[in-house]
This record gives sequence, structure tokens and C-alpha cells, in this order.
Amino acid sequence: MTFGEMPYQRADYEKLKQNYLELIEECQRASDADAIKRVLQKKNALDDEMTDISLCYVRHDMDVNDSFYASEQAYYDETGPLLTELDNRFQELLLEPSRRKAAEAVLGPQVMAMMENAVRGFNESVIELAQEENRLTGVHNQLTSTAVVQWQGREIKRSLMTPYTQSGDREIRKKAYAACSGSWEQQRSRLEEVYEKLVHNRAAQAKKLGFPSFVELSYCRMNRIGYTPDEVREFRDAVKKEIVPLLVKAEENRKKRLGLDHLYVYDGGIAFPQGNPVPDGDTAFCLAATREMYHRLSPETAQFIDFVMENELYDVEIRDGKRGGGYMMSLESYRMPFIFANFDGTSENAYIMTHEGGHAFQYYLKRNEPVREQSWLNSEVAETHAMAMEFFLSPYMELFFGSRAEDYRTLHLEKALQLISYECEQDEFQELVYRNPDMTAKERNELWLRLDGEYMPAKDYAGDVNLLSGCGWQRIQHIYQWPFYAIDYALAQVCALQYKCLMEEAPERAWQSYLTFCKKSGTMDFKSLAKEAGLMNPFKADTIRYLAGRLK
Repeated sequence: MTFGEMPYQRADYEKLKQNYLELIEECQRASDADAIKRVLQKKNALDDEMTDISLCYVRHDMDVNDSFYASEQAYYDETGPLLTELDNRFQELLLEPSRRKAAEAVLGPQVMAMMENAVRGFNESVIELAQEENRLTGVHNQLTSTAVVQWQGREIKRSLMTPYTQSGDREIRKKAYAACSGSWEQQRSRLEEVYEKLVHNRAAQAKKLGFPSFVELSYCRMNRIGYTPDEVREFRDAVKKEIVPLLVKAEENRKKRLGLDHLYVYDGGIAFPQGNPVPDGDTAFCLAATREMYHRLSPETAQFIDFVMENELYDVEIRDGKRGGGYMMSLESYRMPFIFANFDGTSENAYIMTHEGGHAFQYYLKRNEPVREQSWLNSEVAETHAMAMEFFLSPYMELFFGSRAEDYRTLHLEKALQLISYECEQDEFQELVYRNPDMTAKERNELWLRLDGEYMPAKDYAGDVNLLSGCGWQRIQHIYQWPFYAIDYALAQVCALQYKCLMEEAPERAWQSYLTFCKKSGTMDFKSLAKEAGLMNPFKADTIRYLAGRLK
């Protein structure tokens, strides 16, 4: 069945509630592993019934102006927290001493630890706050998805400006960047207002749930299992010491490569004097190249990409009203992954199909996992699937870029370096904001500017009022929508770069390690999984130092 053929019917809360209550009653009677298995099978069937919620999410993102799916999404924004509360009541029963041992025998310790976090991180006391949080993130989504730029005498969707901001003509990219920045400045007060409300909302949820701040609540909700905020701070410190100097050197090399005396912010998107590599063809060309590169990588990825293409499990065209960015969504009742992307004619076309394809490939590998709960993922684990796949597919970039494939590989590696530092900056920013939720907008902006100087010291915002005011963080979707997700990208990139190094030494061993990492995801915590796959501990300064040496 193709994605377009999948029927949609509202996942009615009252019906789901009744099914949940019956399930909870049955779980109360379960006392041994066999009884719990039967209950969990019914719970999996109930989860399948909620696939329409995921369908709605994707179809709403395809066109945020579609009134039908906008209305449906608003319904789920209201009922979602109510369903979460019911789900937690069910999980609380499995965690009770009388049945915990039997439940753990079926599910394993990692799933039980995630259930504990779910119960600690949400209850009925925060339902109204969670509903309001959903409404606020919806406002942010609408603001950013419909934003336009005045460009060359016409209005153009802001997400379509990338080819201009990456133009090989410096004057064009300077004007394009200024136009985009002006668009962000126009939305500045509204974005600051929405974020202020989100910060206070999340701080209030933390207080109601008994956490010192939203920082601790976020670690619970993000399932930071097996490590602490102290280890993350140590990781950030190692990045400042080892990665940031290398990033400064890389920027100096890029300046020389471009033949410029100085780099300004509008030069940030350009890596080569003739412009960045772009695909040699249109959307159909890029999809064909995607299919071919997965076929060349391995038998497993060949089967995967045929499955995705034949069932049209992707949407890659940019359209008016379509949400920006990209993600993979699992459609659980169909056991199918779906790739949401925006092809803008730049190197992003190739990147997005490797990154989101990595997410989708791992889901495909575990789509028939009998214990569905062992498909639950920590985000740093999930991002390792995606970022490592970027490097495994890097040797096949001639399919997209022809003679400029090596330029793409250079650009990709430089971006990987930047990403580690940038995501650490976001993490430290959020930690300080949520530990001090009464900061003013001005204080948050000043904090961002200070951290920018520590993590991205080569940036020069001269002439850009919006960025000089410290508003750069307002352009980051995850800060609004998925707080504290950023550090997962940095940690995952450290694992992905280890795979790049291993690929150069022993490609078959690297691939088998990656398959182990994918298949055992959901059964152990991040650090244990990395060790099981033969990777170095991503938190350790020695690991960062080793990678910095290899990258250098």
C-alpha cells in the first residue's frame, strides 16, 4: 500500500480511552509472564489503532494551510496529553513490585527504565499545561512554515532561499542573507513571546512533577539513561577544548579556499569559490540516485530502499504551506517508515536522503520485532543510525554530484565538525535558560551571543542587526519544538565519525558493527550499545581528542 492510499479516520479519544481502561483492568489481573505477554499484545494492537495520529501529523506538515488536517491536528494536540496519562497508568501497573519481575522478563531492563521515566515525567497534574505547550508549538510551526522573504520584487517562501544564500556570487548571497535575516527580524517579537511562554510552561510542568527545574525533567523525558548532566557538561568542555580550535582552523582553510580576506556570516553557507556542489538533476534524478546508492551499499539497504520507493513512503517536494526540515515518521500499523523532506536543489537533497534514510533503515530492520516495545529508541541512539548512514553512503556521491562528489564529501565533513560544536552550544544555552526561567528576552539573547563566542568564535555578524542582537537561536526549530534534543546530535556525530574512521580501516567490520548497533537498539542504553558495537565511549575526553586528531 502506498502512503497516498492509506485511509485516514480520526483516532477517537473516547473509544481509545475505553480500550485503555479495559486494558488496564486486564493488566491488573496479570501476574505472570504469559499473562503479561497477552496484555502487551493487546497494547500493541491499541498502538496500531493510533497510527492515524501519525498520518495526520505528516499530512498536516505537508500543508499547514489544509483546514481539515489543521483541525485534526488541533484535536490531537488536545487529546494527546490525555492519552499519555492513560498510557502512564498502564505502565505504572507493569512497574508495580507484584508484576515487575515478570514484565522485565518479557520486555528487558531498558524498556522498563524507559517506562519508569515515562511515569516520572508525566501525570494528570500537567495535562492542561501539556495541552497549552502543544498549542504554543503549533503557533511556532505555523509562523515558521508560512514565513516569506521579499526577494527580487516578489514574495518567496523563506525555505526556498538556500540556493541564493549559497550562491557562488558573493553579492547575491549577501543580499539573500540580508533578506532572510530581515524576515526573521520581522518575526522576532512574536518568536520571543512564544518562547517565553514555552519556557514558563515547561518550568511549571517541572515544578508540578517535583523536579528542581525543566533540565531534570527533560533528562527524564528524553530518556537519558546511563549518564548524567555532569557527563554531558564534561562532553561539552571536551568539545570546547578539542573541537572548537579545529573548527577555527577549518574556517581559516575555507577562507583561503574561497580566496577571501575575511569571512562574514553571509559567507557561512559557501565552501567553494564556484559555489557548493548541487545535484546534476531534478527531483526524479535525485530519487533515482538515492535508490542506486542504497543498492550499491549492501543487500540489506537495497531491499529497504525498494520497499520505500515501491510504497511511495516519502514526500520530498517543497510547496507553499509545507513545513520546513525533514524527519522520519513510523507508521506502526503498517510497519512502514515515512521520509519527510524538502528538496531545495542544493546538496541538502543528498544529505536528507542519507540522514532520514538512516532512521528509516533502522526502523525497517526492526519492523517485525516481536516485542514492539524494544523498538522504542533514545534519540541519541536514533541519531547515530542516521548520521552514521551519511558516512556509509558518502562513497557513492558521484551518483548525485558527478565530478564534484569530492567537494560534497569535504563539505559534509566540515559540516559534521560544525555540528558538534553548534549542538553543544544549543544544549548549554537551554540548560542555562531553563535553570533561570525568569530571564528576559534581552538576557537570553545576550547569553546566546556569549556562547556563540565560545563555540563558534570565527563567526562575524557585521551588518546583521538580528544576529548581532543575539537572535540566532530563534532560527533553530528544535529549541522550540523538541527541547534538549540538540546534544543527541552531537553525541551521535561522535559515534558516526568513529564509523567513518573504521570504514577507512575495515569497511566490512564497520558495516557489521553498524548492523549490530541498529538491531540491538531498544534493548540497552546508549553507552552500553556503543560498547556492544565496539565503539569508544562518546562522552570521554579521550574519544573527542582521538577524533579531533583524525579530523585534523
